Amino acid sequence: MVWDAIFGRKELVHTLQEAVRQGKTAHAYLFSGPEGIGKKTMAEALAAALNCQYPELAGCGSCPSCLAAGKKIHPDIHWLGPEGKSVRIEQIRAVKKYAHLKPRQGRFQIFILDQADTMTLEAANSLLKVLEEPPAGTVFILLASRPGDLPETVCSRCQHYPVGRMDLNSTAELLRYCGLAAAADSAWEIMLRAEGIPARILQLADEKGRAEQVQKAAAFLAGLPKLARISEQAAVLAGEENLPALLDDATLILRDVLLLQTIPQSGMMLSGGDRGVLERLAGTWPPAACRRA
Repeated sequence: MVWDAIFGRKELVHTLQEAVRQGKTAHAYLFSGPEGIGKKTMAEALAAALNCQYPELAGCGSCPSCLAAGKKIHPDIHWLGPEGKSVRIEQIRAVKKYAHLKPRQGRFQIFILDQADTMTLEAANSLLKVLEEPPAGTVFILLASRPGDLPETVCSRCQHYPVGRMDLNSTAELLRYCGLAAAADSAWEIMLRAEGIPARILQLADEKGRAEQVQKAAAFLAGLPKLARISEQAAVLAGEENLPALLDDATLILRDVLLLQTIPQSGMMLSGGDRGVLERLAGTWPPAACRRA
């Protein structure tokens, strides 16, 4: 299903799916919320569902239309956004011209306007005219971080759906879905720091996972005998799930340790390891050992 990558918005997803199944879709939608909340993901799913070859499934995710939508190559799904700092009237005029054409493959011509709240007043007024008299078979999807910056006349012509923040369960589901199962154990902490915003959740989870991975590699090095070769010690980590990555990190750490030993003031650290940890390793791994490892 095209909705599978959306977590924690069950009520909104159900509402949109039912509208597609029953053929009761609006001619214009407005998804609002802070940057990174998932407005684009919601728009992508809705656009794919509207042109799915199996309307009763409301976005099967596997038909040619859904696959094309997922790759952003569907001829009837059009994306536009600011040119520079604003969405300009020339862009809206071009949209209006295409909006009166019949769909080439799907049931709808769909125009997704990202950062709609950056429209100039002239652009907004031009869009308003087509929203007031929408061409048959055309759907507009507006995305806005600051919907209050849009003219009320434009908002009133759209079905407005604020995209809510994620809770603990949906945060854990998202992390597992994205292959970050280890970070799911810290879902509560990550959710709070990210304020329930999916893009920030994934960023923090990636940073946390990276920090833990480097810490594990540093601990591995600290426990090795002097003058050991890293590759020869792999046997002691035979059960390690991600052994190649750990050995790569250990090699990067030793590169940083060697750099600290030769150029103490250097800021060119590649491993991402804590400087204090690197300095302690520098006291136990002489330069010759770092090079040999």
